[in-house]
Amino acid sequence: MIMRPRSSTICVVDSAPDDYDTVAGTMPSQEGHLQFVPSGRAALRVDPALDPDLWIINMDLPDMSGLELYPMIRSRFPGVPIYLVANQHTTDNEIRARSSGATMYFSKPLQSEWLLYRGAHVDASQS
Repeated sequence: MIMRPRSSTICVVDSAPDDYDTVAGTMPSQEGHLQFVPSGRAALRVDPALDPDLWIINMDLPDMSGLELYPMIRSRFPGVPIYLVANQHTTDNEIRARSSGATMYFSKPLQSEWLLYRGAHVDASQS
C-alpha cells in the first residue's frame, strides 16, 4: 500500500486573515491549508490534535503580543517551527523576534514564494 504524506497544517494567529490571501492562493490544497486563529487567547485553545506543522504568529495581536504568545505556543507544541510576523518592519521588531528564538521573522506584506520556500526548507531540516 502506498502512503501519501498528509497535507500540512499551518496555524496562523492574526486578526487580519486577508493579509494571507496570496499565500493561501499559492499553496496547492493537496500540500496544505491555513488554519486562522484571530487572537492569542484563541490560539491557546487550539486542540493539540490539530497537529500543526507550522505556526505563524503576528507580533501585534488584539489581546497580547506575539512575543508573549510565542513561549506559550512553544511549550504546547514543542519542535514545531514558529514564525513571527510584524505588520510593519522595524529593526526593533526584527531584533525582538530573532532574540525570542523564533524560527523565522517576516514583515508584511508577505511574499508567498519566500514564505513557502522557507517552510519547505524548515520541514526538510526537521525530517
